[in-house]
Amino acid sequence: MNLKKESLLKTIKMERASLEFIRSIKDKQRVILECPEYVSGIELEEPQEANAERTVVSSDFFGDALPEGRILNQHMCWFRPVKTHVKAHLTLARVAGYRHTVFGLPQKNHPLLFEHPDNPDILISTTLLSTFIEGRFAPKADWKILIGRLNAWLEGKDGINTVDWEMTVRPSFGTEDELPEYAEQEAFRRNVEWFNDSIFFEHAGKIGVFEGYISAIAPNGRQSPRPKTRGDCSGESTMIPALDWALNKNYAARKMSAKIMDNLFNGPELADNDPTSPTYGGLRFYEFRSVYYSEGRAPLACILASELTENYACADKVLRNLISLLRTTGPQGFRFPSLSNPEAFQNGKTWKYYQKTDYVQCRPHFQGYMWAAFLQGYVLTGHKDFLEKTKCAIRMTMDIFPDFTWMNGITQEYARLLLPLAFLVEIEDTQEHRQWLKKATGPLLDNMQDCGAIREIMGQPKSGKYPAPRTNEEYGTTEAALIQENGDPVADLLYTVNYAFIGLHEASLATGDSFYKSAADKMADFLCRVQIKSEKQKYLDGAWMRAFDYELWDFIGSSADNAWGPWCVESGWTNTWIAATLGLRAMNRPFLCRKNKDIYKKLMPNLLEEMSIVHDYTTPDKQIPKSLTPGAE
Repeated sequence: MNLKKESLLKTIKMERASLEFIRSIKDKQRVILECPEYVSGIELEEPQEANAERTVVSSDFFGDALPEGRILNQHMCWFRPVKTHVKAHLTLARVAGYRHTVFGLPQKNHPLLFEHPDNPDILISTTLLSTFIEGRFAPKADWKILIGRLNAWLEGKDGINTVDWEMTVRPSFGTEDELPEYAEQEAFRRNVEWFNDSIFFEHAGKIGVFEGYISAIAPNGRQSPRPKTRGDCSGESTMIPALDWALNKNYAARKMSAKIMDNLFNGPELADNDPTSPTYGGLRFYEFRSVYYSEGRAPLACILASELTENYACADKVLRNLISLLRTTGPQGFRFPSLSNPEAFQNGKTWKYYQKTDYVQCRPHFQGYMWAAFLQGYVLTGHKDFLEKTKCAIRMTMDIFPDFTWMNGITQEYARLLLPLAFLVEIEDTQEHRQWLKKATGPLLDNMQDCGAIREIMGQPKSGKYPAPRTNEEYGTTEAALIQENGDPVADLLYTVNYAFIGLHEASLATGDSFYKSAADKMADFLCRVQIKSEKQKYLDGAWMRAFDYELWDFIGSSADNAWGPWCVESGWTNTWIAATLGLRAMNRPFLCRKNKDIYKKLMPNLLEEMSIVHDYTTPDKQIPKSLTPGAE
């Protein structure tokens, strides 16, 4: 028998709890048996690992502070199923909801904490509860109540004992902490360090970029890396060392940016460099996975990186990527969310088919940064198609604003509009363009909290692609919103806050309006505070996670999303845009690039001629086996 004293919760760890032991606990003794293999009077099965299940309070044992139906997270915990009928205080089950169940407990559930049926002074835990600190159980506010109540029960008391601890992965600052004078510069520095230590890798002399870290948290508190490279994340990451060079004259950073860009466009994994291919010039979603999204974030970042470092070695590849997107965009400026090669080019279809097809769907999540990239392309080359198609699409989008088809939330659709609209004001400063920009900003700032977070909201249910789960069975089966219902106090740093931040920054410089500047300042304060601080999980220190509850001041949201859950850490989508905005703020410069146009203008005629050819395309003999690409449509 081992009494666990190192934890704030004192449990007994023993393999076999005999009948003699069960009867020996009396005379005001109380114990919690943790993870026994055998308990007299209880039939236990072999251990299992939790998948999409979460911990649910299933009795009034914890009082009003932790009511029945409250959901807690033990992440990838292990447990022993119980065949004996018991009255459980905690139950493991697949349930929809953010912090409370919305459809009740499903029929299939597993008791986690319960009284021994023959001795109420013995609580049996079929899972490790005492490792709540190491395992990063969430949210801390609820686990303080749970652990405090168990400690009070062990002492024979009602109520809840006071317990506290420092989370091993926590925000850098609290809501009331005074930020240091150079908080933004320090946040940028720490994120650059995170990229260098945890994201950039070298293989055979080439520099690659990991996607980030998965949301699932192991019992030891660790999150596994996503080691595959992606076209978007790799391209976006070029601007972080480029900004490090611009701000700090770090020569190693300048070289790093160039090597990332070179590997992105000249390596075999991510770029389609086959001139006969209908997706020639495109960047793949994942390495060797021939799915090409209507996204312009990679070329946007590479153009900024090139200007900052004065390295234009890949200027032709960047422009070709923009033309690849443009030539598969329809007459009114809309492009299918993704094109798979060869699936999208069967039965005689070429890139010309998509250029001529009048496809119209106003979806800023997919189109917004492509439009921004087109506007950037217009500034550098003067090519009118970049401007005219974008203006047409944005006008049609603003005509139906604010009701779009939305992905994981409607706020992300608004956030994706800010950068292209700000670019449009910088290019053509008209009253109408300024009105569009303010119109798109309105609902975002309506949901901005005092702390600077933007509350995530969902749009009309009929228009949602990945809404909150509508049954317990749906939970954890697809991508999903971070909230269960509008009003849940969660900010999304993967899809909304990050893009709102760069958009507000650009809008403030484009217009000179303090309306945007004050909002960007407020958001910068929030982001400095919620940057991850961790000594135990050092590979996360200096990064930003997807979800943050601004009322609990904790990293948490509904974990219904089976691909990019609340604890995921994305190098590209989240961290590059937040850090880049901090860097641009330090430089007091816009994102839109205007220097060395002659380089791009000189390249453009030959590229347009090359990309205007319709080749007879033969599918390569060796086809990569198909696999599901998350988020692909």
